[in-house]
Amino acid sequence: MNFKITKFEKHNDERGQLIVFLKCNELKGKLKKFGQIYFVTFERVGVVRGNHYHKKWREWFGIVSGKLEVKLKDIVTGEKKRIVFDGRSNKYERLEIGPGIAHTFKSLSKNASLLNYANHEWSKDDTFVYKLI
Repeated sequence: MNFKITKFEKHNDERGQLIVFLKCNELKGKLKKFGQIYFVTFERVGVVRGNHYHKKWREWFGIVSGKLEVKLKDIVTGEKKRIVFDGRSNKYERLEIGPGIAHTFKSLSKNASLLNYANHEWSKDDTFVYKLI
């Protein structure tokens, strides 16, 4: 399945946390083209966002706060994966999802938030509904 989880350090001190989400040198070849960055919030437990896939996009997701359940499904092979991300974890985890992977996020806590970088700008022509939750 075309996804990857990367774990790395949080820089914590009395002021809070600093997390380097994605560096230019981590993007190779065609992925170096800037797409868009967006921030997603979940206002209550049980909120579901996503339930789609892209044919061209590659996306990187990171939880900022709260706790989220992520469901992935390869639309070609049918392979499935369930992951839980918790913003209070000692290590920071970034989820990279490639084209053809249906994905959805469900809030397991109140006021969860998610950061996303996509290597293309959003287009309804490359967003296909695929209900996982």
